[in-house]
Amino acid sequence: MRSLTTLFILVLLAAPVRAQQATVEDTLVVSGKAVVFFGPSNTEYLAMTHEEKDAIDEELYDFLHYRTKALPYLKSNEIQEFLTARPKIEIQLAGAHSIIFTRREFDHLFGLIMTDGRNQPEVFLGAATQSELIRMFEAFFSPQ
Repeated sequence: MRSLTTLFILVLLAAPVRAQQATVEDTLVVSGKAVVFFGPSNTEYLAMTHEEKDAIDEELYDFLHYRTKALPYLKSNEIQEFLTARPKIEIQLAGAHSIIFTRREFDHLFGLIMTDGRNQPEVFLGAATQSELIRMFEAFFSPQ
């Protein structure tokens, strides 16, 4: 059942990103306070062997499940949220500076990037529980 749920969620990853952000076909461009959850595309997932899928299915399911549970926190704190399978993620920072992450360069297939639009973004790879995610968000986005 988890494999079927994971596959369904991966189809959602392939869906278009909200139109309010400027994007190029293979790049998600994000500015301001945001959390970008990224993972494999449906095509990437289907190209995996059964052993590769079995190795990540449970963790990927947890990643997507707890992401959903943490969304109310992001919304209530006016932090943008994105879910993407695009190969590149461009984080625009103040002063016309930007940082480009390429998903394939990470040593994990899924994770998240937190940005406040001013400082160096922070990357977390893998899955975390709802409470762990919220603690990460509080630590990163809390005023200094």
